[in-house]
Amino acid sequence: MKGIRPSMLSMLFAVFALAACQYSPTAASGDVPHAAIPSQQAATTITAADIGRAQTWGGIDNVVSVKHLFFSAQPDRAALQVAREHGVGVVINLREPSEFEWDEPAEVQRLGMAYFNLPVSTEGTGLNQETMETISRLVRQHANQKILLHCSSGNRASAWFAVHLANDHGMGAEQSIALARQAGLDQLQMENRVRNYLGRSVHDNL
Repeated sequence: MKGIRPSMLSMLFAVFALAACQYSPTAASGDVPHAAIPSQQAATTITAADIGRAQTWGGIDNVVSVKHLFFSAQPDRAALQVAREHGVGVVINLREPSEFEWDEPAEVQRLGMAYFNLPVSTEGTGLNQETMETISRLVRQHANQKILLHCSSGNRASAWFAVHLANDHGMGAEQSIALARQAGLDQLQMENRVRNYLGRSVHDNL
């Protein structure tokens, strides 16, 4: 290399050698080490402390809050008014249309809340997968709003909660059911339906 002093050549070789040592083919540009990636599941973990005590709204006395979700039995007009005062923006009714006793959709819409009817059957030994997934998808779509989920007694609503804890929060079936009990799951038959849905025997841990 004509015109370049030996001392300068030595310096250039040293720079190239240092750069080669710092390059790692296992850490491609833009990659983030696994440990540095925050856990989305950990950030949204639900514990017993997140489940509120039962409240009375209008004619129902088993309204339970879990973060932005509320679970209850069938609300009356007074209960829906209280729901609106608590900031609820979405009402999801899990009852079959044949169970309707009054025009709830009209009252919900009159109060300025969105209404959805996603029936969960009271029959069978399990739960319908498509229905459970549709409810979960709807809840995710309205994650920035307070949501009231209800059925006739609160058991179907809290059964979905158990499924949600298992599928979306990675909890075991029994832990999911234990927390769902705090949210209103008090029928053994419904507990068994949840276990069946999650692939457990109805006789496990009874």
